[in-house]
Amino acid sequence: MENNIGAIQPYSFEPDASSDEEQEDVHRSSRLQVDVSEWCSCGKCITMPIATENICCWEIPKVVVKLRALLQPHPTCMSLHPGLEPVCLDEYALENALNIFRALHGPMLVNVYNAQRRYLAYRQFVSWVWGYLGHGNRIVIPSCVVVRIHQQYPDPEGNYVGFLHH
Repeated sequence: MENNIGAIQPYSFEPDASSDEEQEDVHRSSRLQVDVSEWCSCGKCITMPIATENICCWEIPKVVVKLRALLQPHPTCMSLHPGLEPVCLDEYALENALNIFRALHGPMLVNVYNAQRRYLAYRQFVSWVWGYLGHGNRIVIPSCVVVRIHQQYPDPEGNYVGFLHH
C-alpha cells in the first residue's frame, strides 16, 4: 500500500457544487409547513407543492434588479411588472417564441395549447430576466410569476408539472 501523505489531491478541499443548492432546498422545504406570509414579501406568492419553488420575487437578485430598474414607484411584485404581459404572457410574443423554439429544437412535445403556452411563458421569463442560460440549465421562477402564468394559461384539471431539475 502506498503512502499518500503529501500526495496532491486535486479538488479534495473544494465544496460540492450542489451544497449551496441542497441547503436552499432544506431551507425552502420548511416553507411547506409555514404560512406563505412568513416567506413572501410581495403578497402574491402561494405555497407551491415542490419545496424548491417556494421563493418570492424579492429573494432573487436578478428579479430585484428588473423590479428596481423601473422608475419610482417600483412594482411591489414581479407579477405586476409592466413588462411581464408583453414579454411573457402576450399571445403574439408566445407565438413568436414557439416559432423560435421550433427552429432551434424541432416540434414541441407538448400539444395541449395552454400547457404549451405555460412552457413558453416560463422560457420567456427566464430569457428576459437572466438571458440565455445554456442547454439543460434551469432556474426556479418565483412563485408569484408561476401563479400569474397559471392564471393566464390555466390547466382545466389544475394539473401542473412544477420545477424539474434535469
